Amino acid sequence: MKKIFKLSMLTFALMLILLSILFSGRISIYYKVFKKYSNYTGTVTSASFQKKSLEASDAQEIIYKSTNNTPLTLDLYKPDKMISQGSPVLIFVHGGSWAYGDKSLPPIFNPLLEALCEEGYSIISVEYELLDESLDFDKQISDIKDSIRWVNKNKDLYNFNAEEIGVIGVSAGAHLSLLSAYSDSNDFVDDEELAKFPCDIKYLIDFSGPTDLSTLDTSIAPEMMTSRIKAMSNKDEFMAKYSPIYFVKEGLPKTLIIHSEDDTMVPYINSLALYSKSKDFNNSVDFLTVQDTDHDLSNLTEENSQKIALRILTFIVNNFPL
Repeated sequence: MKKIFKLSMLTFALMLILLSILFSGRISIYYKVFKKYSNYTGTVTSASFQKKSLEASDAQEIIYKSTNNTPLTLDLYKPDKMISQGSPVLIFVHGGSWAYGDKSLPPIFNPLLEALCEEGYSIISVEYELLDESLDFDKQISDIKDSIRWVNKNKDLYNFNAEEIGVIGVSAGAHLSLLSAYSDSNDFVDDEELAKFPCDIKYLIDFSGPTDLSTLDTSIAPEMMTSRIKAMSNKDEFMAKYSPIYFVKEGLPKTLIIHSEDDTMVPYINSLALYSKSKDFNNSVDFLTVQDTDHDLSNLTEENSQKIALRILTFIVNNFPL
């Protein structure tokens, strides 16, 4: 009996050691993120979303394509350590009502992205062509898909794990990310050379993205967009064509939706509808509701900043166990 007891204890001890080895990466990154956010005292305001997060000097700016004599760049933040199976990639897509903004990283994500880099992730922040009078959503969606194709094209050069690509989009960037991820691989092609490469992703984080353009108050949209939409004879058809809610089908990438109930720019119902329809098609989808903050996350408390960051981290880590 004692022999059996000793054998059981030995087996239990070995299991604990094995589990500690298997999940040491998870424990490490959770600790790092918690520590970084504990030291994070920046007040989140709408203005803060226009400031740089990680230092620009940390990034390598790369032209990922150039069509119509218009070069587009991405910022590559390389991992601090090598992973044998290749570096997972997280692509950030900025917001700005489709017509403004740049690839600067919002400060709220800084501790999270720093921790991911330290654990072997490559972070990419991508530039896309901003809207002008042409109102060309096709080009913008193609830009996002081409940035993913660029990762696949250059996976050996930068040691990317092309099977572990995630995308996080904010506001208009989330809208473009959803359309990019939910549309068919051969849709929205711009660069003929990049079109030879896959544009599949493993997971997507949708941060307050419009999913049904017909619900938006176009009076607060950029003037060029408002005037063009008003002049359309096929307005409803146009809105439906570029609304991610109509792209939902089976087999979509795993999706985390984050949205504030108090959003005055993109109605909260957008995310509720996307979540419900995705569930109807048996997709893997998660939903985090935030209170007491507007679309730009103005006056977001430190507690809620940590809550959002840790929810994102949990979602990412569960999709790539470290």
